[in-house]
Amino acid sequence: MKVESEIWQVRIQGQVYETDGETLKKWVGEGMLQPTDHVKKGSLNWIEAGLAPLLRPVFSGEETIISPLSDAPDAPVSHAPVPPAPSPAQASAQIASLMQEHGITPVLSAAEISLPASNACHFHPQLEPKFICRICSALFCRECPNFIGTSKVPLCKLCGDLCKPLDEVKEQKAHRQFQSSGFGFQDFRSALLYPFQNKTGLICGAAFYGFLLLAGFRGRILASAVLFGCISIVINKVAYGKMDRNFLPDLSEFSMWDDVIMPALLGIGVGIVTLGPTILLVVALLFGVFGGAAQTPTPPAPEGQTAQQEEQLTQEDFDALVRGDDPERDAETAKKLERLRPTYQMAQEAKKSEESQAQTFGVLAQFTGGPLLVVLLLLAALAWAVFYYPMALAVAGYTEDFASVVNPLIGLDTIRRMGFNYVKAFLMYAGVQLVGLVIGLVVGLVTAPFQMPFVGNLPATFLDGMITFYTSLVIACILGLALFKSADKLGLNFDN
Repeated sequence: MKVESEIWQVRIQGQVYETDGETLKKWVGEGMLQPTDHVKKGSLNWIEAGLAPLLRPVFSGEETIISPLSDAPDAPVSHAPVPPAPSPAQASAQIASLMQEHGITPVLSAAEISLPASNACHFHPQLEPKFICRICSALFCRECPNFIGTSKVPLCKLCGDLCKPLDEVKEQKAHRQFQSSGFGFQDFRSALLYPFQNKTGLICGAAFYGFLLLAGFRGRILASAVLFGCISIVINKVAYGKMDRNFLPDLSEFSMWDDVIMPALLGIGVGIVTLGPTILLVVALLFGVFGGAAQTPTPPAPEGQTAQQEEQLTQEDFDALVRGDDPERDAETAKKLERLRPTYQMAQEAKKSEESQAQTFGVLAQFTGGPLLVVLLLLAALAWAVFYYPMALAVAGYTEDFASVVNPLIGLDTIRRMGFNYVKAFLMYAGVQLVGLVIGLVVGLVTAPFQMPFVGNLPATFLDGMITFYTSLVIACILGLALFKSADKLGLNFDN
């Protein structure tokens, strides 16, 4: 009877059907269930039917059953492995058709079940309802539903279909309504308050992170792992609408890989995908990929003190000019007198201006072909790092997969699908980061007297770490909510 006490779900052609284990075996015998279809027992994960321990013996022929659709019902039927269908889509359509012929109703999600106006048991109005029929929406108290054998699988007394716990239906309806409410300022407010739902965890986590920052290089590495571990937990849980879950890792079953190494790898992946273009650009400059620094034309040397002295008239020049006994010196003195005239000086200034403009255009032309291009590329790389960083965190938190984090195509496609929701999430992220930066600067100024040689400002480092821990939780919650509210655009199923 243990098999019957568990509800199994079957997913065929996008529809979900519910039944018990024994019926599931019969569906295999009737050809209604293929090894490649997906099944799920209770709250476990979806797996292929051919891999389910309950069904594997039936598919392999080790266990024989009697099919109620067989022309010879008394003859045992041996089931060999079912070959894969030529076309999975056609096979799924045929199986779904068989389901409908046998009156097997697709499972409605809890959010799709209609709640009646009344809130009382159908047969006992004075009692509080505990179950609701997923088809006819009738309400029943704890004692009213029929049950399969000795199991706890409730059946509707009116239509015979399966019933669901009423509290679960209400919770999932509220969950779906919250998901479809749009992403906006109310979510920003919820994110700011999110860390305070576990005040003890917030204080302990922030203090632990702050102390790790004081423990040197190894401590900072561990601090980064702790921080990214918490960020991943928050994004992953909030993306499923689970706002009431703890944001600290469960250390009761500590794993070095899951709790330290994997978060550290995710943090490294975020750094690679965001700062990678900037790092590559710097390396390219160091190795002269851009041809080195542009050669700037050397400006003409300014006239020295000797040249200025040569332009000046001396008393000896005047005396020689009066005597008139040195024609060559008289000619040189006449040139000096000519240079002192205003018309000559104006002409010289105009000539200098033309030379200066020509020099400026030459420098600009060389700068455009070299340093200016590098500057533009550097600005583009920094803009990428700033704009893509929140999405890199979101991918790391939701997938918890290093390969997905370092693949920018995944993040860019997610940004495209999210549309304006990502823009709003980015603005919220930027606002939180800006406020955190300002608070950090104030803390640094207030604690400046505690600055010590070699060790730095320990109080500022500790307090700044606590601020970073809080703002990181807020940012993670913002990103998780943005994913949750964009589930329809992303084609994701975030139902409980």
